Amino acid sequence: MKLVKSIKSREEQTFELIFRRYYVRLCSFANKFIHDTAESEEIVQEAFLSIWKKRDRLNLDDDIRPYLFKSVQNLCYNFLEHQKVEEKYYQVIEIAYRNQKEDFHTFESVLYSELQVKVDEAIDSLPQKCREIFCLSRFDGLKYTEIAEKLHISVKTVETQMSRALVTLRRELSDYLVIIILILLQK
Repeated sequence: MKLVKSIKSREEQTFELIFRRYYVRLCSFANKFIHDTAESEEIVQEAFLSIWKKRDRLNLDDDIRPYLFKSVQNLCYNFLEHQKVEEKYYQVIEIAYRNQKEDFHTFESVLYSELQVKVDEAIDSLPQKCREIFCLSRFDGLKYTEIAEKLHISVKTVETQMSRALVTLRRELSDYLVIIILILLQK
């Protein structure tokens, strides 16, 4: 109870004590869900940051431990759900961009060519770092951790830039959704 009250009263030493006590265990716990050490650490840090930001409103019993583990678990679920959505869009964009079939009819070839030009333009419109990260992921097949190591940035930065790239590409290519669906149906 003292620890929770100390956090509420903005005692940084208490917060640091709780951080040191639970950080490694929470990272291990998160890693069981998402199987990515770097991302697990980001999630645990996000959980602690959230607790610090809303420390005045915390309604905890004597033990902060269950709250910490539940927060990390929820953030892991959110991360996994976000990954599923991203992967679905990656697959559509990758198929639309990479798979040009030789046996398209003339009209379909024109549509495909137009789509390819629009995809290229949309990718070119991305900010330089965002475009570089997107291309390393989608065209070179690198994982987020590999991209982060290669570019000397955090995995979270890679994830953020990929999300921005996908939002931009979805917006830029929204008029071509029908063409993308036709291409997918051809497979």
